[in-house]
Amino acid sequence: MLNKFVLFVILGLFFASCSERTKKKANNIDLQEIRKKGKLTVLFENSTLSFFEYRGKKMGFEYEILDSFSRFIGLPLEVKVLSDSKEFSLLLNEGEGDIIASNLAVSLSQKEDCSYSAPYYFAHQVLIQRADKDVIREPLDLRQKPIYVRRNSAFSRRLHCLQEEIGEQIHIKSMKEDPITEDLIAMVANNQIEFTVAHENLARISKELHPNLNIKTQLSFKQKIAFGMRHSSKVLKNELNRFLEIYCESEHYKDLKNRYFDYLEETSSEVILIKKGQISPYDVIFKKVAKAYGWDWRFLAAIAFKESRFNPNARGFGGAYGMMQFMPNTGPKYGVIPGSSPEVQIEGGMKLIDKLFKLWSGIPDKEQRMKFTLASYNAGKGHIDDAQRLASEYGLNSKVWDNNVAVMVKKLAQPQYYRSPVVKCGAYRGHANSYVIAVFTKYKHWSGN
Repeated sequence: MLNKFVLFVILGLFFASCSERTKKKANNIDLQEIRKKGKLTVLFENSTLSFFEYRGKKMGFEYEILDSFSRFIGLPLEVKVLSDSKEFSLLLNEGEGDIIASNLAVSLSQKEDCSYSAPYYFAHQVLIQRADKDVIREPLDLRQKPIYVRRNSAFSRRLHCLQEEIGEQIHIKSMKEDPITEDLIAMVANNQIEFTVAHENLARISKELHPNLNIKTQLSFKQKIAFGMRHSSKVLKNELNRFLEIYCESEHYKDLKNRYFDYLEETSSEVILIKKGQISPYDVIFKKVAKAYGWDWRFLAAIAFKESRFNPNARGFGGAYGMMQFMPNTGPKYGVIPGSSPEVQIEGGMKLIDKLFKLWSGIPDKEQRMKFTLASYNAGKGHIDDAQRLASEYGLNSKVWDNNVAVMVKKLAQPQYYRSPVVKCGAYRGHANSYVIAVFTKYKHWSGN
């Protein structure tokens, strides 16, 4: 018995020593050590403001800022996506990441866990509620209301302070799975919960996806939004702050905000005139281009209608542009840049559609294959591949869109599904399902079927 006790003591001391050595090593990591490692590792959240993949492109408001910063200091950017909020500060201080990017609000109570960069944005906290309910306009009206937020988040802290300020209890709740704020917003929109809280920058993006939301009720003063770093990474922090001071005054940053938050204000409101008997002002072009590729021109036109209402100057989320809404990294591959002629835009869209259709050659039914093609055009093929793998995992037919893969595309907005090992591209919170239905219905109507 004594020998076992001594062994346990020795093992305990050994592991404690290892832990201290790891901690000491992590606490000494700064830019010089990061350069030796050869990469800047950022711990991201899988969300629109942090990091996500869309139409084959790595995106995220914070990702694009830090991608520019990594080039500024001459290091490649490594992305690590975390799903557990507790892991961020833990992995940061163990040296597994160098920067936290999760739309962090600067907080005095959290400064023991990490140091903060200079702020790159300022945002109010706002109440997320459905517009079809009796809208809450004042914080005092939150008394006895159930509000779901992430555990130990800036929103949880704000609500605890708020109930002290109004002198009334607020039922502050969290979920066992601890879904991220973007998922909680979707739950409000889908009538699963009544309320949550978010920063107004994320709320504005989410309202475009969920028009039934009301995001007007402010619950805080403007807060600093910044990146988290180890306390020991003083040189890295100085470099990041120096970069942010320049970057946040640049045209590049202004363009970034436009692409994520203000793109609707940048969109041309021109009226597209259509003559009687026409589908669009560009029918001749649609017919010519589609014929060259062996497609029904009305299918191509239905996509253009859904994407932009035939507007060659349209602007969309993330910098999507033109009649066919190409992403900035995709358009040039198909000969399309902002300002390209309608004919070039339409031909570029046709090339992409034809390519996607060929990539789905394993789908035997032509109509189902066309729907896989539409979903990939809207969401990016990676997310549809994920949904197809999930369909197989859950016993659905992975080669049929309707009521099979389409079901799993919708599930990709839920943590228990997008955190599955078979999912490679993370969460998908878009509208590929409704997109496929809208385009295919329009196509069938125009073709007389």
